[in-house]
Amino acid sequence: MNVDFKPVRANLGQQVFEYLLEHIYKMDIAPGTRLGVGEIADQLGVSRSPVRDAIHLLMAEGLVEYGTSSGYQVIPVDRKYVEDVFVVRRALEPTGLRLAARHLDRECVAQLCDRWQQLRTHPHSTDPDTLETHINADSYLHQSIGVMSGNAVLSEMVTKVVSRAAWIRRWVYSNRIPESHLAMMAEEHLQILDALQAGQADRGADLLEQHLASGQAIALNYL
Repeated sequence: MNVDFKPVRANLGQQVFEYLLEHIYKMDIAPGTRLGVGEIADQLGVSRSPVRDAIHLLMAEGLVEYGTSSGYQVIPVDRKYVEDVFVVRRALEPTGLRLAARHLDRECVAQLCDRWQQLRTHPHSTDPDTLETHINADSYLHQSIGVMSGNAVLSEMVTKVVSRAAWIRRWVYSNRIPESHLAMMAEEHLQILDALQAGQADRGADLLEQHLASGQAIALNYL
């Protein structure tokens, strides 16, 4: 883990939490990695107390667990974890889309369509930043649908579970993302957005369910 941390006095535990969270989500700290409180404190130049606070927050986020033999560790990406994440996504997100269709932000949907049309036309699978570009665009689309639902609780839950799904995707494609997967992702997103624009809530929800089922199957195939 590259240390680019500058501690400040206010809310140090929260600062350490946000630092570790970012590095976990970006796969700088890999799934299954042991987290030593003393080691992290030494690396960041802080006391152990804010590190413990940060790890407890990470445990509350479901990203860190405590094992009696190994101490704290980042949750391993295994079949159970992938299935748990996608069960929640498939329960929440189609409902969010149906709600979003009732009071659609057409300007937001148009912007999402423009972005994914660009990504479909220029996938750039050999660009080293391709994976991060697509994951960020994917997360923004799904989280935007949650926001458009008008349900603050659902939106908050979608934001959290989509972040975990992005983490899984970084793990799945840690070596390389096939161009066929980029094209499929773009096409499926555009179909979902087209249904939203047309006011076809049920069709959009069905397409979203199929999209999530496909993502789940791809992730499980890499285990």
